[in-house]
Amino acid sequence: MGEIAASLAEFLLMFQKFKFWKKRRKHRSYKQDHGLSNNRWYHKLQKGLIIVLMVLLIFYFFRFTYFILGNPERQTVKKLTEVASLLKHEKQTSGHYPEKLSTIIRNNPLHNKIDKDYWGREFFYERHPSGESFILISLGPDGNLNTPDDIAYEFSAD
Repeated sequence: MGEIAASLAEFLLMFQKFKFWKKRRKHRSYKQDHGLSNNRWYHKLQKGLIIVLMVLLIFYFFRFTYFILGNPERQTVKKLTEVASLLKHEKQTSGHYPEKLSTIIRNNPLHNKIDKDYWGREFFYERHPSGESFILISLGPDGNLNTPDDIAYEFSAD
């Protein structure tokens, strides 16, 4: 008797599974016929997140290239200020500004390319004959002196 009940229970379970899969197949064919996807909201969310992610990546790429790498004037002003501070330090140690800009480089590898601007040109450096002031100029993108695109740093001890 127990065996008959167990086999009957198994048959009922198989019948329920058959009904479930039949119903599932019918539902799947209905979706296919009407052009419905399985997870409509999930796909829309996924597409939206991908678009947002791509926009953020593009924004950060342009921000990085423009503000960090691609702003030549700011990079040149920063380097001019650094060179001016080295020149002031040289005046404190020796009592006057050096005649040539290459004097501050010496053999220090950290100062290897400090005398060049963003465009790879050497700064124009001129010391006042008294040795108490100096003019430091980047020639700008065109490479010509005394043009509107020059970036100058003048220091005088008054």
